[in-house]
Amino acid sequence: MNTIINKDKKIAIIGCGYWGTIITKTLIELGLKNIFIYDSSAKNLHALKKKYNTVKIIKNYSKILFDKDLTNLFFATPPSMNYSLVKQAIINNKIIFLEKPGVNKSSDLNKLIKLNKKFNSRVMFGYVYCFSDHIKYIKKIISKNVLGKLLYINFQRQNLGPIRNDVDVTYDLTSHDLSIILFLFGKLPKKISHIKYPILKKNLCDISNLHMKLDNTFIDINNNWINPTKIRKINIVGSKKMLSFDEMDLVNPIRIYNKYAKYPKIHEFNKKFFEAKALIYLGKNFSPKIKSSQSLLNEIKYFLKLKKKDRPITDFLFSLKILKFLETI
Repeated sequence: MNTIINKDKKIAIIGCGYWGTIITKTLIELGLKNIFIYDSSAKNLHALKKKYNTVKIIKNYSKILFDKDLTNLFFATPPSMNYSLVKQAIINNKIIFLEKPGVNKSSDLNKLIKLNKKFNSRVMFGYVYCFSDHIKYIKKIISKNVLGKLLYINFQRQNLGPIRNDVDVTYDLTSHDLSIILFLFGKLPKKISHIKYPILKKNLCDISNLHMKLDNTFIDINNNWINPTKIRKINIVGSKKMLSFDEMDLVNPIRIYNKYAKYPKIHEFNKKFFEAKALIYLGKNFSPKIKSSQSLLNEIKYFLKLKKKDRPITDFLFSLKILKFLETI
C-alpha cells in the first residue's frame, strides 16, 4: 500500500452531523485541501461550513457521484439511509468509507456485497478500534501468551450520549467491542445470554449486558449510553497475569498485573487443612510505554492510502460477521 497521502485529493463527507464533523476535523488536521460536504439537512451543512470555512458545500448528491476526480467518500449517515446511498456510490466506482455498522440488516449488506462483485469498488467499514495502537499491543500480548490461558474478558463502554434514534445501544456501542474481539481472535464468541433494558423508548434498548463464550474464555460486554460518566475499559483475566486497558487514562492506559488466582491441587493440601481456599499470587505490575497516535487518525490515513486492488482490514466480510451476530441478540 502507498505510504503517501495526496493532500490535493478530492474528498467528500456525506452526513454532517456529530461524526461527520469529527471526520472533517481529522481530514483538515491531515492537511487535506479539497474537502466537499453534503447533507440533506441545510442546517447541518451550514453549521459545518461555519465551523470549517475551507470546506466546500455540495447540495446535490449526484454531483458527487458523477465527479470522476472525487473518488474517496466518507459516509457518516444513519445506517437506515446507507443502503441506497452506498449502492449508488458502488455503481459509480467510488472508494467508500462507511461508518459502522454500515446498514441495519445483513440482507442489505449481502445485496451490496453482490453488487460490489460486479463493480469492484473498494469499501471499508469504520471500526476505529482495529486501528488503535493500544488494541494492537493487546493483540501482540495475547499472541505471545504473556497472560497465559485466557479465562475471562470484560468490556465496559458507558457514557451519556450520543443517543441514536434509528439503532439501539448494541448496534452503536456493542459493535465496537465485537470488532475488537474479531480483530484480536479472528472470530466471534457464542452468545450465552443477553439482558437489555429500554429506558427512554419502548423499541430501542439503552442498556445492554451481553454474556458470551469464545472457546474456553468467558466474555461480558456491558454497554450503556445513559450513564453519567464516560467509561471505556477492557479487563482480561489470564492464568498467569491480568491486563487492564482504560481508554480514559491518558498516562498509563494499559497496565499488566502480575497477579493470578488458582486453587492448589488436592494432593498439595496439608492433611490437617481441609478448607480449599484459592491461592492468590501478587507480583510486580507494570505499565508499558506505547507510542500511539489517535485511532481515528490512523484509520483515516489507512483509508486514504487504499487503492482499488487493496483489501481493507475492516472489509465487507468483517462487517457482515458483526452484523449477523447483532441480529442474533
